[in-house]
Amino acid sequence: MRGIIIFQSKYGATRQYANRISKTLQIPAIAAGEVTPSQLAAADFVILGTSIYIGRMLLRGWLEQQAPILKGKPLFLFVVCATKAEKQEKLNSYVVQNMPAPLLTYCHRYFYPGKIQFRELSFTDKLKVRAGGLMARFMGKPLDVSDFNRIDETLTAALIADVQSFHQHPNP
Repeated sequence: MRGIIIFQSKYGATRQYANRISKTLQIPAIAAGEVTPSQLAAADFVILGTSIYIGRMLLRGWLEQQAPILKGKPLFLFVVCATKAEKQEKLNSYVVQNMPAPLLTYCHRYFYPGKIQFRELSFTDKLKVRAGGLMARFMGKPLDVSDFNRIDETLTAALIADVQSFHQHPNP
């Protein structure tokens, strides 16, 4: 069974998780813009990694383009975002709203915390974070826009175990 990890990362957290999974499973991790159609077609299963940026998965456009190749393949999707783990309904809504419907059938989902380091954000992203904080405060829902780093690579254990189990028993 051949697998591949495809990811899209804006500030590095998703790449960090992808590299951890790649190293553990010993399968390649490739940025979405660099993967070839033949690499994707040759994979028996695909691990997808994306961050959420203002409610939108960074991989959304790529998933729409590659849906015909991905359809029917077992998919293991990890989403990196600031939404807390206990907000499962919100986390799952990100996937449903951003992933082509035919891909949802074979998609196992995992959610990982990310990071924000304000000094590393682009000027535009800094403005968006500040505006979001102001809007939330105006609506009476305080939003913490301070730096945080909640990356926890040990959280990849469940995805890794599921992929290993799939590898031994390849029924989606």
